[in-house]
Amino acid sequence: MKKLLLFTAVALLGLTATNAQVKLGLGVGYAIPSGDIADITDGGLSAHFELGYGVTEDIDVSILYHGDFLVGGDADIAGQTISYGAIALGSYMLNGRYYFTKEGFRPYGSLGLGITSVGAVEIEGNGQTLEADGSESNFSFRPALGFKYGVLNMNIAYLSAGKVGDNSVSDITVNLGLLFTFGGK
Repeated sequence: MKKLLLFTAVALLGLTATNAQVKLGLGVGYAIPSGDIADITDGGLSAHFELGYGVTEDIDVSILYHGDFLVGGDADIAGQTISYGAIALGSYMLNGRYYFTKEGFRPYGSLGLGITSVGAVEIEGNGQTLEADGSESNFSFRPALGFKYGVLNMNIAYLSAGKVGDNSVSDITVNLGLLFTFGGK
């Protein structure tokens, strides 16, 4: 009985390993602030790195690191110019992706759930500087729509990183990158 159980387990692992697809992706993009941070930032750069596994031909699961660096802006408040520093967002997420087609041009939808750290902000005005050096981590989610063609990967994603104080932190990113598949079919 033990030999039969061991044989069955090895056979199942062998079949699974034969069709295993390891995914490795990276890319860059442009981040557009939304929510309350849109009032104090103008936009910035986005980058991501992911390592995943193709569960089936249509479904991928990956660990995703997504970083956004949003550049500050200026605002006139009561006749006085206030300058804002930059905001950095770093997200660690579990990401799921579903492909709508099996070959060639492959549009997909994805959803990432995880933790986002919101970095430092610097505010200058009236000859005074206020710095918030710490960071705050929040639960976040990241739905995306995109396509994969060969190794080319493009998507548009919305990141909601919760609130810092009374201000909502979110952005929309347009990303272009590479997504490699190793093993499997």
